[in-house]
Amino acid sequence: MHFSLATSNVGAFLPFLVVLLSQIALSFVLEGSTTSYAQFRKWNAGLNGTLEFEFKTEQGNGLLLYTDDGGTYDFFEVKLVESALRLIYNLGGGVQIVTVGHDLGDGHWHKVQITRCNENTTLTVDGVSAVSMSRGKEFEFGKLVGNSDVYVGGMPSWYNSKLTLLALPSVIFEPRFNGYIRNLVYADGENTVPRRQEMKSRDAKVNEFSSRKAR
Repeated sequence: MHFSLATSNVGAFLPFLVVLLSQIALSFVLEGSTTSYAQFRKWNAGLNGTLEFEFKTEQGNGLLLYTDDGGTYDFFEVKLVESALRLIYNLGGGVQIVTVGHDLGDGHWHKVQITRCNENTTLTVDGVSAVSMSRGKEFEFGKLVGNSDVYVGGMPSWYNSKLTLLALPSVIFEPRFNGYIRNLVYADGENTVPRRQEMKSRDAKVNEFSSRKAR
């Protein structure tokens, strides 16, 4: 009788435990130094891919995320510009720019979502969206095998001597992000189902915290 009661109690608390664990997701902090960045697996953007993450910072300018096709045409760059979020991208038909939000360097968490639907790309920040339409007839994001990894907060310094490997060489000169990142979610590699990403590599200026500590 006692065992059955205990099992029942565990079952009753299980939903609470799941919610609690989901709130202790790791975030990491980038210090914005001249070498700071974090590296993640390739984004399988497809024609209908999504990518999302959350950030918190007190600065108004800084590179949040970059990935490209290995140095040809296609790229996605996400950055803060005067406390607004700006997405600059090219899918081969010309550069598109989308800007959403304001006062995003306020020290609070903000959620960013990039949603692809063929020629349309939607940028959403804290539930506010803007849509941009690419020109041309081909809207694939490069070729997965040759695409770069996803870089967050800055770019590896070795790119400084290999600018031809960047579809957007000016990304090297963007100010590095100083703040927290968490819940980076997208489909990677051959996977088509989005999942929370784990860091592949980092520099010495990156530290991980639970989201409780980073509030």
